[in-house]
Amino acid sequence: MNKVIFSILLILTYSISYGQEILYVNADNGLIIREKPSKNSKRLGKFKYAEKIEVQEKTNINFSIVDNEKKINGSWLKVQGIMNNKVTSGYVFSGFLIDEILKKRIEIKFNDFTVELDHIDLMGDLTALSKKQKDTAKISLDLSGTPENKFLKILSKKYKKIEVFQRYENSITIMDEGPHCDLTEWKHFYSEWKKLPYDSNKNSFKTFKYSEKDWKNFIPIKINELKSAVDKFCGQRWSDLLKNIKKVNEYPSGVSMSKIFLKIILTDKDNIITEKIIEFEIPMGC
Repeated sequence: MNKVIFSILLILTYSISYGQEILYVNADNGLIIREKPSKNSKRLGKFKYAEKIEVQEKTNINFSIVDNEKKINGSWLKVQGIMNNKVTSGYVFSGFLIDEILKKRIEIKFNDFTVELDHIDLMGDLTALSKKQKDTAKISLDLSGTPENKFLKILSKKYKKIEVFQRYENSITIMDEGPHCDLTEWKHFYSEWKKLPYDSNKNSFKTFKYSEKDWKNFIPIKINELKSAVDKFCGQRWSDLLKNIKKVNEYPSGVSMSKIFLKIILTDKDNIITEKIIEFEIPMGC
């Protein structure tokens, strides 16, 4: 009797520890979950990239797939995870699962489409991103956050053509050994709109990365004009700091990137064009 109880306890212990194995979805386009361990089985949906899932059972059903001309080996796993805000169980291919925690993409929702963007460190109240945006989505970035050099995916079946363009805004900041006053309500330099390249393998657009030179671009201005603007927007204490400067990029005055814009142009089957803007606000003066 004691041996039987001991065996049952061993089985239970094994099941509990096994069921707690956590993996993360590393499939760029999401990982399909099915009702049974077969490619012909009913599709239950998709786990998103970086989604955390719990392994419930391993099978001995091995198979391989070819993704972007690369052979990937794996097997069917029975898993449980969150999909569309609901706990979902089913079978997935193990070849796109890893044990490393991945950072989730951010989602920006408009009426007829959703933008998925590689993880960016954001600032402030993030609940606004859970709401549908109108013509312009405004997003504040953390000090380390940037939309540069990221993959961007547009999720929609309504449009036959989608193009994405990028540009940046530079503004002047006045620094004082820590504190700074940013002239974000004054004059700016705007770069030209540049069309983002499309990566067909990832079904994504790739955003541009800017150089140090890009961060310093500004329009021609007179120093006296700058001092007057600083006096108006920041106060006399700040304008007094500029009494000896001759150039806009001479400390304590400086030029820095203040915003990066993405313009999304969508054309539907009736050739009606929709245009939306995503505006990323970048912390200045640091």
